[in-house]
Amino acid sequence: MSKIVLYIAQSLDGFIAKPDGNLDWLTSTPPSEQGDYGYTELLNSIGTVIMGRKTYDIIIGFGEEWAYSGKETFVVTNDTNIEIKSPETHILTEDLINFVSGLKAKSEKDIWLMGGGQLIKFFIDNNLLDTMIISIIPKIIGNGIPLFPDHTLETEWKLENVQQFETGLVNLTYIKPR
Repeated sequence: MSKIVLYIAQSLDGFIAKPDGNLDWLTSTPPSEQGDYGYTELLNSIGTVIMGRKTYDIIIGFGEEWAYSGKETFVVTNDTNIEIKSPETHILTEDLINFVSGLKAKSEKDIWLMGGGQLIKFFIDNNLLDTMIISIIPKIIGNGIPLFPDHTLETEWKLENVQQFETGLVNLTYIKPR
């Protein structure tokens, strides 16, 4: 059975985006001589991407080539009228718990939960998330959208790996004990 993996960056003070959703602060950390902070490894391990509507809009707004070609992508939203502008991308409005359970059972590769915060909260609150890889960007942005919104269910996680880069970025990998 595949796993749901959250791979996400946050600021040192715990935010995944500025209050308006802006991600410009992410580019403040230069590339690492040690590699791409695990991004390629993650991309090779997944077959499916799940993201929220706001995350999708931000990625499409970059105006770049779709980075997830070859990966089936699901955009979780209540708006069935959104315009999909990327290949192999579907709107997901149905019962998310049953959909994700079925997807995990039939997928050969892992599933990347990309964000945003409310979707992450839903996955945690419903015991759907298996692994979290949190990249800590060594920058304080002061205010923004938190990685874990208020009232996220209290859960236990086990630290599986710490990877430190010369740029000051740290990847923390947590797994959900079963």
